[in-house]
Amino acid sequence: MTQVTRGIVEGPPAPGAYLHLMARPTPRAEILRLVEQRLREGQAGRMRFLRSRLRSREDAEDVLQEFALKTVQGAERLTDPAKVDAWLAVTLRNALFDRYRRNAGRVRLQQAAQAEPAAPVEAETELEAPLACLSNTLTELKPGTGDLLRRAELEETPLRRLAGDLGITANNAGVRVHRAREALRQAMQARCAACATRCELAQRFLDRIA
Repeated sequence: MTQVTRGIVEGPPAPGAYLHLMARPTPRAEILRLVEQRLREGQAGRMRFLRSRLRSREDAEDVLQEFALKTVQGAERLTDPAKVDAWLAVTLRNALFDRYRRNAGRVRLQQAAQAEPAAPVEAETELEAPLACLSNTLTELKPGTGDLLRRAELEETPLRRLAGDLGITANNAGVRVHRAREALRQAMQARCAACATRCELAQRFLDRIA
């Protein structure tokens, strides 16, 4: 008996009989929803974890925003919902370790600067060209991008404060800073590649791409 004949003989199907044939969410969509759910549910616990390991609440908030940005960027690569929790834990620790390295680098730089004797005039002259290129490149970036980098990188303004000044969320501020860094990197690479004076900064870049 064909399905058509059976339908005529047996009558219309009961409500819900074909629900199993309806489109189901793809595994990727399920994973993304699970990641979003875990981010919402675990935010308070993650903040406590970071506060116990960092020197200030502002540092903890910055790392939490960087963690959220990393999860948004990396969630597309997940294929197994059972591994979401483990992946989030690893991503949080990586964001924390990145902050450790950044803070340690700043401390070492400050210590080295204090230990070094005053730089001779020749050394200061050698820095003038790279610093001038950096300053000019920042100025040539899209409106607001250079100022954003100056505040985030040079003045070390916390993301939450930047977000408040810009009238956006901290997560959006983190995305903008990330894109601004990439824009500066690409602009400096283009400038160094075309530089005729070949300062040390330009030469290092050219040696790396040779």
